[in-house]
Amino acid sequence: MPAALYVLVSVVIALLLITIGSLTIASLGRLNTDQIAISYNTISKKLGRNVQAAGLHLNAPGFKFIIFPSVFTSMEFDDISCLNRDGVSISLDCTLQFQADPNHLYDIIVQFKDFEGYKKILYATGRAAVHDTCAHFNTTAFQSMRGYFQVKLLEEMKNTFSPFYAILRDLQVNNVRRPGDFETAVKDKEAAKENIKIAENERPKLLTQARTEYQKALKQAQIINERAETDSSIILNQADAEAQAVRARYSTETDTFVSLKNKMRLSVESLLNYMAIRVIGSSKNDVYINMKSPAQVKYDL
Repeated sequence: MPAALYVLVSVVIALLLITIGSLTIASLGRLNTDQIAISYNTISKKLGRNVQAAGLHLNAPGFKFIIFPSVFTSMEFDDISCLNRDGVSISLDCTLQFQADPNHLYDIIVQFKDFEGYKKILYATGRAAVHDTCAHFNTTAFQSMRGYFQVKLLEEMKNTFSPFYAILRDLQVNNVRRPGDFETAVKDKEAAKENIKIAENERPKLLTQARTEYQKALKQAQIINERAETDSSIILNQADAEAQAVRARYSTETDTFVSLKNKMRLSVESLLNYMAIRVIGSSKNDVYINMKSPAQVKYDL
């Protein structure tokens, strides 16, 4: 009997130790350095209020951790399409770094159950913030004011996320895409602006070249005009000299024939007859002519 009692006591003690060990093991939980959590008792359905950090923790048997990251986590918004102030559809990607506020972790878990549910709400809210911010910027501002758009979007995200106890740190806007037709129009416009700038830069040089060519043309015209006036003066002087020489020659001949006419007491017809005879006589070739004599053949001198 004592032996059987001893065995029974030993078995009870062993079971008790095993039970205590099992309960102890079931009551222990470990959190990594990048985790925080609140314990939840699956048996009593009670949620703890204390936020537990990294390390080994002892809680009531049957508990589990509802774990959240203790560091900032990235949330990516890929290929979000929104209408800007001009009514043009803009597509963009952005990345947000966020963290659940540890001071309000109990309230977050009560509202959103766990981190996955929390992320879904934040993602939907973030997309709405992107749409709202996009509506305040026109099409060209997305290219010329990219940094300002990013700052305004981060401010909108902070205001939108504040009811959800989210801490935001950084936001990056990437790969802003505008419609293809608009991009083509913008490129054509920029090319036209560059061509205008080139033309404006070339204009002074071309004007200088044109003025130089104009001055050269004026100088050349002046030279040609002066040369023409000089040549015309020379020709006129030559013509006047030749005319004077001709007049002088004919005047001399006239005086000679008048003197001859008076000296020989010839009439005009007789003088002409005399001149004709002299011309024919001075000719080196034979002259055949049939004409009446305008005067007598023989004259008394």
